[in-house]
Amino acid sequence: PAAVAAAAAAAIRSPGSTGMATAGGSTLKGTMSKEEKAAMFKALLSKQAESTNRQLTRPARRLYIGNLPSGMHLSDKVLINFFQQACNRAGVPSSPEGEGCVLDVHIQPQNKFCFVEFRSVALTMDALQKLQGLRLGESLLKIAKPRDFAMPPSHLTDFVCNGPRDTTQNIHQQPPPQLLAAQAAVRIAEAKRKAAEATKKVMALQMQQQQQQAEAEKESTILVLLNMVRPHDLLDDGEYDELVNDIGNECAKFGHLVDVIVPRPGQNRNFSDDEDVDDDDDDDDGPEPGVGRVFLQYNTKGDAKNARSSLHGRRFSDNLVEALYYPEDRFSAKDYGYTADES
Repeated sequence: PAAVAAAAAAAIRSPGSTGMATAGGSTLKGTMSKEEKAAMFKALLSKQAESTNRQLTRPARRLYIGNLPSGMHLSDKVLINFFQQACNRAGVPSSPEGEGCVLDVHIQPQNKFCFVEFRSVALTMDALQKLQGLRLGESLLKIAKPRDFAMPPSHLTDFVCNGPRDTTQNIHQQPPPQLLAAQAAVRIAEAKRKAAEATKKVMALQMQQQQQQAEAEKESTILVLLNMVRPHDLLDDGEYDELVNDIGNECAKFGHLVDVIVPRPGQNRNFSDDEDVDDDDDDDDGPEPGVGRVFLQYNTKGDAKNARSSLHGRRFSDNLVEALYYPEDRFSAKDYGYTADES
């Protein structure tokens, strides 16, 4: 970033001076080659980036340790050594550079609790799981995420702190405004993401409930089966009785079947080749209502629902059967030609 580069450049070059400023502020006499200047500039940038990344990831690299034993005069160095050994025994790995996974320990006033800082977020999560049940003396330590735990920006989730701990850090010092703003932005983005997911789930649930309600409102004790019989299959009395009997036996498997109605064409219908001059094999003015449909009357809506789920989509001869709910009042009025499109 420009601000980091400017800070590094200011640390290297002091206006009005012929020498070069070191990181500590002293001036190097004489001149430096371009390669030396570039190396120093790169080192300062790397150091500045390491410090910034440590601050941005620190809220996710710490564990709260409560119930520290009293009277043991614990120091940060003693606790660093204790927790590093505990991590080694528990199988928490070292950093990729081979350094111990524990970077630092910050003891709070009165030594009642502390924060253990690890070198990476992954090592922190591993230690959180594997150190449960750890004791120090006679005290069972309480190990958890701190209250201000927050995941770092996505590009820093794999960041690993290298080198020694930051001895200049003061845990009680107010973080810089830039760090607070970055952490707030991460929390806001995460909150927005969770809110969007929650809204999506609520909308999906509402749609599902509306569909279920609409389906429940259409439920009936009457089913109508489409694409199951053809008008000319119903002309012969013997074949008709056999067809109705077969349908009744099969559909009774799905619930208490009260009645089977298969409307037949009138006696004036002609389904054989006639001798008139037209090419129409049917002399009737049009199809009779309900002919070609099969109506099933079940004892309860639950029986009808079970039958519908079993019959809908089944293949009968070369046709795919449709099983639909039919209004009970229409069925009672023997109105077998009703369709849902009618107003």
